[in-house]
Amino acid sequence: MARAGSEVLSWWALLLVFQVLLIGSVSPIELAVAAGGALVAALAARAVRVAAGTRLGGTAGWAHALLLWPAALVTDTWRLARAVVRTLGGHRVVGRFVTIRWRPGTGGAWAGGLLSATPGVYVVDQGPGRSALAHTLPGGAGALETALTTGERR
Repeated sequence: MARAGSEVLSWWALLLVFQVLLIGSVSPIELAVAAGGALVAALAARAVRVAAGTRLGGTAGWAHALLLWPAALVTDTWRLARAVVRTLGGHRVVGRFVTIRWRPGTGGAWAGGLLSATPGVYVVDQGPGRSALAHTLPGGAGALETALTTGERR
């Protein structure tokens, strides 16, 4: 029970901070509405996680991956912009589906979410064992993908 409460509290705090950041000036009524909305979303997040039967998984390399994420976001946004310009110029740009394998100790849930938070790679499905199906932009693996996976793409 305490674990469920701490999970909901963690989600609530994270979502409340995010909402407050999006509000220009915070009045007491806006803060109350944000807190209530964050609580509903936190309860829903817990329910979805329990229904899906997922867990965080290993946390090896999470700090390094978080440090790599901003650069990966900028780099992949540039790759996406180039692909759009090439497409508008009449060239065919095709992404592809690949199977990736998480490094030992890396949790697929958080790693897949972090990797999917860039335009270069989107984790579509967690496969059996330590594998995942991902859609990628053309080109090789970036630094973030290399840090989270074994580097093999099939």
